[in-house]
Amino acid sequence: MKNSCLILLALLTTSVSHSQKETLKFANADAPYHNVGQDSLAVKGYDVTEYFLGNTASKGSSEFQYKNQGVTYLFASEKNRSLFIENPEKYKPEFGGYCAYGLAMEVDGNGYPPGKYPVNPKTFKIIDDKLYLFYNESGYNFLKVWESNEKGNLEKANERWAIIHREK
Repeated sequence: MKNSCLILLALLTTSVSHSQKETLKFANADAPYHNVGQDSLAVKGYDVTEYFLGNTASKGSSEFQYKNQGVTYLFASEKNRSLFIENPEKYKPEFGGYCAYGLAMEVDGNGYPPGKYPVNPKTFKIIDDKLYLFYNESGYNFLKVWESNEKGNLEKANERWAIIHREK
């Protein structure tokens, strides 16, 4: 009898967990894969190589631009542009340039679900040689919240990004 109750409890828990994953709705899930404006400009014109080279957010120049997968990247110099061309996957932001914590968060107090949210290119973090960008406006700095449970948030963001884009 005790084993039957444990099996039933395990099945119910699995069923609830499975249904929660299936019913979770994501904000802006149908937004384009890359977080770009009407001009197809990545990271609002910031040089993605500078995050790695100087650990800084620096604007790029239209003089040094490169288009990759329909997205335009701007760079501060020809050297930076060349570095990107040699290895674009190294420099592209994770999650298409959307807010990393936006994907990891639970439904917040205002009813906003996890999903694709905008970023402030000046709010970033390099983790394991990958670029993550975060929302930081109106007193909400999502990088600070992200860092309170970075490992768990990274895991959850990766899982949710895969769910959103599994059929795309």
